[in-house]
Amino acid sequence: LLLDMSWSMSWAGRFAAAKRVALALDHLIRTRFPRDCFFIVGFSTRAREIAIRELPEVAWDMGEPFTNLQEALMLAERLIAKHPSKSPQVLVITDGQPTAYFRGKELRVEWPMGFGGISPHAVAETLKQVRRITRRGVTINTFMLDNSPELLGFVEHMTQVNRGRAFYTEPGQLGSY
Repeated sequence: LLLDMSWSMSWAGRFAAAKRVALALDHLIRTRFPRDCFFIVGFSTRAREIAIRELPEVAWDMGEPFTNLQEALMLAERLIAKHPSKSPQVLVITDGQPTAYFRGKELRVEWPMGFGGISPHAVAETLKQVRRITRRGVTINTFMLDNSPELLGFVEHMTQVNRGRAFYTEPGQLGSY
């Protein structure tokens, strides 16, 4: 599970809803699918694995306004490689598009161009990672917590590349999925 922890997730109860879903998924997998592996990767400007025992105390990253989905996907790819599966899945809970990325070993951040615009380099680098993980047979399903056209456009493009699914919802409805 890739859990967006960027600053914008603090709005409208988004992070609280996403965290409740992460806790519920952990419980579901431990109790009904105990042979499956479940990992949580939190991401804002940087991505990191979050231990299940840490999850109840985790909060969105107050000083981190950027969204580095590329690095989150890279970390997910490494975790999947360590724990092979016949049907590897990545679930993404986010409210936006990428605005941070790596080019080589250099971290870069990029504000969206104009109000409601996109971050073209961050989007391009993230889609490269989507293609890499797709070639490994990983399905990406995204739960999108915002409905602005530019953000939806990124998620739709990512879904087309990966052939996963996208679910457009609001924080109060996220758990129903």
